[in-house]
Amino acid sequence: MIKILKPKNGYLNPTSTYGTFRELLELWEENGFCSTGESPDDFCWVGEHGDILLYDWPRIDDRNITKFNFGLFGNTVPLHEKVSPWIFWARRPRKLEQARNSGIKSYKDRHINSIFLGKIENPIQEYNRTQHDWSKYIEFFNCNKGEAGENNYKYTQEEYLEKIGSSKFGLCLPGYGPKCNREIELLGMGVVPIFTQGVDYTYYKPLIENVHFIKAESPEEIEFKIKNITEEQWQVLHNNGQDWFKKNCSTKGSFDTTLEIINKVRGVSE
Repeated sequence: MIKILKPKNGYLNPTSTYGTFRELLELWEENGFCSTGESPDDFCWVGEHGDILLYDWPRIDDRNITKFNFGLFGNTVPLHEKVSPWIFWARRPRKLEQARNSGIKSYKDRHINSIFLGKIENPIQEYNRTQHDWSKYIEFFNCNKGEAGENNYKYTQEEYLEKIGSSKFGLCLPGYGPKCNREIELLGMGVVPIFTQGVDYTYYKPLIENVHFIKAESPEEIEFKIKNITEEQWQVLHNNGQDWFKKNCSTKGSFDTTLEIINKVRGVSE
């Protein structure tokens, strides 16, 4: 069993005290996939400090990163021979798992055609989310400025997951990093994601355009693309997304993929 070192206080950033990867790590441990110990810094490590880094912060330009032998990067993925793309996760993995266990709705039970629920908490998000007026072409759109923190959203996580789980398509815009928890939440709830410019889909096991998601370069293109996707085509995208999520983002799948990369780095045979 591998041991993963995690910071004692979770995220030291006061605006990021909620779940994300650190909560997923708790689920790994609860399921007996790994054991954990305390990290001496604000990063997660496999085995020993300084060995294999599990980098779960959104960006790489806003903090000093401790030296590592090899790094798995979830959000921003640097191009380096000692770095691998990794997995990604929901804002609250435990709540997403609970919502999935309650059931994934069928096409006919999804009464919202397209959705975007988000918030602007910093200048980077504001720039990424205001270059176009997406609201004209998204049926259920909400994106207001507000203070950072889990308690400052219009909807609770449960309400948010229920609403996206009732939607056929979900808009994806870049956040503070090039990936956002939203992509994983949409896929987890069986929604077909609409990726826009700047949204990164670099993963160890990649997401593929027109297989797992569709892409729109402008708000106007969304309306055209959605109108030309039949229920049967939506179902194929939905099924592919569910398969990818289970293999990469479910509690077991996310651990298995992580372990696969670690074994490859260490030269361990499957």
